[in-house]
Amino acid sequence: MINVTRQIDKLYDRVAEMVASLPLPLKEHINRTCDLARRLGKIHGVDDKRCALGALAHDLARHLEGSQLLMQSREKNIPLNSYELDSPVLLHGPLAAVWLESDLGCDDEEVVNSVRYHTTGRPSMTNVEKIVFIADKVEPEKLTGNSGLILVAEKIEVDLDESILEYLKLRIRSVMQQNKVVHPLALETWNYLIQEE
Repeated sequence: MINVTRQIDKLYDRVAEMVASLPLPLKEHINRTCDLARRLGKIHGVDDKRCALGALAHDLARHLEGSQLLMQSREKNIPLNSYELDSPVLLHGPLAAVWLESDLGCDDEEVVNSVRYHTTGRPSMTNVEKIVFIADKVEPEKLTGNSGLILVAEKIEVDLDESILEYLKLRIRSVMQQNKVVHPLALETWNYLIQEE
């Protein structure tokens, strides 16, 4: 256990160095998400260091332009579907996950997947994945000016699944009202959690 903790600490320090070079607003968002993920880990009895590492790494590639995301994703052999081709920003999670796993040597599958799926979610998310997902959505700055998220935030300390369902309800409705395509993983996550209830 001590070796695992040391590995997480070393990875955290390396990712923190990468985050330090990001644009200030993105860096601030990442730090707020990380703080919330750490707090949620403690509340829900989940390893808060692993939650914090996933949250720290989740937006490492968010500053890249669409063309850069596509090019680097192809270079890293990340499978692309029509959703990512139409909206390359969806690739920032999968690309950051590959960096974390391949370039930084993270072998913690839950942490890597928390980064990979933090935008859409996925069925059968672990608690680490759920915490990184929802912390990204309701970090304090995002609550400002979005009253719908307050209900989501009220549930995060009590029930992760309920808070994720509440978020997905808002997000899917918003996307549909804009006549846009809902990513299939978001729908699959919704369906999975509804069936689990």
